[in-house]
Amino acid sequence: MFKNAEKISKAIDNLIKIADGLEKDERKQELVNVIHELSCVHQNVLGDLTNKSFQQENELS
Repeated sequence: MFKNAEKISKAIDNLIKIADGLEKDERKQELVNVIHELSCVHQNVLGDLTNKSFQQENELS
């Protein structure tokens, strides 16, 4: 699952670079909205990783 989080992070970085290069404000705003939604997914994936890691530590204790 860590690889998924890493891929999402790279995708967000690439989308930000593309958004910076856009000239039309409408398209830029659409891409910013997509980046925001993707960042929410990224946070959830990282949260799942954190929870899974925490659960595994508790099981080992």
